[in-house]
Order: sequence, then structure tokens, then C-alpha cells
Amino acid sequence: MTTHDELVTQRDEATRLQEYYKTELERQRAMNAELRKAVADMARTFQETLAEAVTAADSGDLVEVRRIAYANRSAWQAYLQHIVTAAKASSNKPE
Repeated sequence: MTTHDELVTQRDEATRLQEYYKTELERQRAMNAELRKAVADMARTFQETLAEAVTAADSGDLVEVRRIAYANRSAWQAYLQHIVTAAKASSNKPE
């Protein structure tokens, strides 16, 4: 037979777990939103720079095409770093 104290302890543990899971769900949702935003920003930047590069190539401005390509590479590296950082943060559990 389960004692009153054991029931109280089990209820308290269940409440703590429920709060933990609720907090964890909120944290995961925030991380997912941040990752989605980073990916959307990266895609938007890619579309914009691709259009700029096509325009520059159509006009024969290879120097501008190179400049856009180098700027795009830097932007991609920054976005990827943002995504990696967010992914690492989402895999770390709060203490």
C-alpha cells in the first residue's frame, strides 16, 4: 500500500516533470523559430545576390560578378555560423 507521503512525493515529481517538459517545449519552439528565420534570411539573400549576379553578368561586368560572389560567400558563412550556433544551443539542455 502506498503511503500518503509517497503519493505526495510522486505528485510533486509529476508536477516538476510537467514543468520541465513545458519549459523544454517552449525552448525548443524558440530555437526552431530562430533556425527557421536564419534559413529564410539565407534564402532571401541568395535570391537577391543571384539576381544581382545575373544582371551584372548580362551586362558583362565580371568584376561586379566577382564582388557579388565574394560578398555572397561571406554572407553564407555568417548565416551558416548562425545556424550552427542556434543548433548547438538547441541541443544543450538547461540546468
